[in-house]
This record gives sequence, C-alpha cells and structure tokens, in this order.
Amino acid sequence: MKKYTLYLDEILTGGHYEHFSLMGLAISDEDYEKNIIPYINGLKMKYFGDEKVIIHEMDINRSKLSTAFRVFQDKEKLREFWGDITNMFTSYNLPVFGVSIHEGDCLKLYQNGRDKYFIALQMIMENFVHFLELNDGKGSINLESTNSDPDQKDQQLQHHFHYLMAQGTLFFSNRTVQKRLSTINFSLKADNVIGLQIADLLPNTWNRKLSGKSQRTHGLLDVIERQAYDGGCNKKERFGLKIIP
Repeated sequence: MKKYTLYLDEILTGGHYEHFSLMGLAISDEDYEKNIIPYINGLKMKYFGDEKVIIHEMDINRSKLSTAFRVFQDKEKLREFWGDITNMFTSYNLPVFGVSIHEGDCLKLYQNGRDKYFIALQMIMENFVHFLELNDGKGSINLESTNSDPDQKDQQLQHHFHYLMAQGTLFFSNRTVQKRLSTINFSLKADNVIGLQIADLLPNTWNRKLSGKSQRTHGLLDVIERQAYDGGCNKKERFGLKIIP
C-alpha cells in the first residue's frame, strides 16, 4: 500500500481577506524522498546557494536585502523561480486540497456553528481519505506547529483529528477513516520540512483570487486550479477546492 503525506498550511482572515483557508498538497513518501526533496534543494542552491534557507511566501515577496530572498529584487529571477515551482507541480502531478470558509457569511448562517478548524479539517480529511481510497493508499497529515499562537491551533487541530478518527466524517465511517489515515504531526519551521514549505506557497495565492486581488506568484494560481483533486470524476469544486458557504 502506497504511503502519502498531506502537507497543510493555513491563512487567517484579516485585511482584505475574508476567507479562512486550510490547504496543501499530497505527496507519496516515495516521490517525496526520491524527487521532491532533491528538486526543492536544487532550487535553494540555484537561487540562494544554501539548502538551509526556509522558503516562505511572504519573505519571497518582501525580498528584503537582509535576507536570502534579496535575489528576488531581480524580477526576472522571481518569475523564473515561480516557473520552477509550477513546473514541479506539473512534472510530479501533485494533487492540491483546500477548504476556504467565508467567516462572516458562515457566522450569519450558523451563529452557534462549529469552529473553522473543525469544519475545514473534516472536509480536508474526508477528501484526502477519498483520494487514498481511489489510490489504495495510507496517509498522514503534517502541519507547521504554532504552539506560540494564543489560539492554540495545534491543540485544536489535534483534538479535531482524533475526534474525526473516532467518529468518522459525514461520508466515511470511522472504520474507513482509520483504515486510510494514521497520524497528524506538527513540525517546527526550523525542521526545514520541504513539504510544508511548498504548502506555504498556496493559501495566499488562492485567497488573493477569492478576494479579487492581483496575483504575485506568476502562474501558481493556474497550477492550483489545474492540480486540484477532482475525485476521479471531474468535481474539483467538491473534492479539491471547497468554498463555504
């Protein structure tokens, strides 16, 4: 049975963003070790000369002189970098999963509804299990730790994960969920987890579309929409990029 990891990141509401988004990508463990890690480390050496640089979308777009990302003050280098990133998604056919919740509209419709992490994680887990069922795989989930966050996101997500493992989701029984999923893990930024650095590139680009803002990532939005998991039945809006309500 092939093993997969779903690497996830989030973006909160605020500023011109009205959607909370939890999104990421699934990578088989075999492809991750054999192809993805070498590919991203190759990009790090190409642009920064250092595999220890942590790729972060916000730092890329700020391109401060005091950081390794100063190279992207050269706009051609920046465009080339995003071309290399989009090429990776296409070359290795990496499926994208996302759930975006318009918090204001949800609050109007469900004043005493579930918290956003539960809603998003349940749908992400359900769609990931669907993917694992379709590909006869076993999966785990990995997110970047935010233990310093006053909202204690790690604890919320861990609690919701174990609840859903025990109870099942809307469409899958606990038996099916437990057959396909194993663990949820939280890694530190300093751990230099390549999968999480790739996942970090996705939410801001997607939320900029939802908010009608111009893109900064040169083709990544097209990749997100193209690579969104479609459930094997061309329903990306159901299985890949779910928008609520």
